[in-house]
Amino acid sequence: MASLQATTLKFFLRLWVKRDLDSKAALVRHLRSAMDSRLFPSPLPSGVRMQPGIVAGVAGEWLHVKDPRMTLLYLHGGAFIGGKLATYHTFCGELARRLQARVFLPDYRLAPEHPYPAATDDSFLVYRQLLTELAGKHPLVLAGDSAGGNLTLVTLLRARDEDLPMPACAVTLSPGADATGTLMSLAANSDSDAMLSRKMIDMAVDIYLAGADPAHAYISPCRGNYTGFPPLMVTVSEQECLRDDAYIVAYKARQAGVRVEMLSRPDMPHVWPIFHLLLPEARKDMHALVRFIEEHTSKVMT
Repeated sequence: MASLQATTLKFFLRLWVKRDLDSKAALVRHLRSAMDSRLFPSPLPSGVRMQPGIVAGVAGEWLHVKDPRMTLLYLHGGAFIGGKLATYHTFCGELARRLQARVFLPDYRLAPEHPYPAATDDSFLVYRQLLTELAGKHPLVLAGDSAGGNLTLVTLLRARDEDLPMPACAVTLSPGADATGTLMSLAANSDSDAMLSRKMIDMAVDIYLAGADPAHAYISPCRGNYTGFPPLMVTVSEQECLRDDAYIVAYKARQAGVRVEMLSRPDMPHVWPIFHLLLPEARKDMHALVRFIEEHTSKVMT
């Protein structure tokens, strides 16, 4: 049973974010207003400091800790349309603190001004540059939520296709892994999802694609071949529109021999782990995320 905090958050998200609109322009304005505003406080944890930075020509923010043992590249969500880096300060800052990691949050280009493949290019270029800068000095971890979960999987596919080293592991929170609109949960969970609806997702996908082929694996990574992928953690709520995306990603990865850890909860909002400051479920699941990353980065460090 969901906590009172989760029930309250879902009610708030349903009022503030979930909205079926009649035009793409209206959806862009709404999502940017909702997602780019400071919906909730997101302070940095003690011992973590933020510094603006640029990696591979992509501006973003570094979250620094003293004597980092690893680097984490985190790709934010926002339906490829919006998303504010400050929203992730508490969640990513807590990862930085617990993992003793430095975290880079790239402010990748957004649609409709910059449709596909702008976001995928930015994410991949940042990943490639971090590989070069680290040169094996300490582990690199890749993670993202929602649209950022899509970009995480696409970055892995592109890195593998270009024979680049894989990260120590990767984490995808409620990844948007299919752009064809054919998965059952997109319609089945359109009412139960507290944040998104089928109409919102379909419209956002059209804005992002701008005519590109939705079946391409760099757009719908659930259609890709996961051979050679690193250990992968996937989280999803059973009531969200992207439920089937997550399960297909886990299935495809396991079929390719990839070690997969699936974390599913009922009655949670989309990407609930990022609401670390608000939800007891998110604070509990932070332990699972940290344990997964520590397990696989320790193998690289030894």
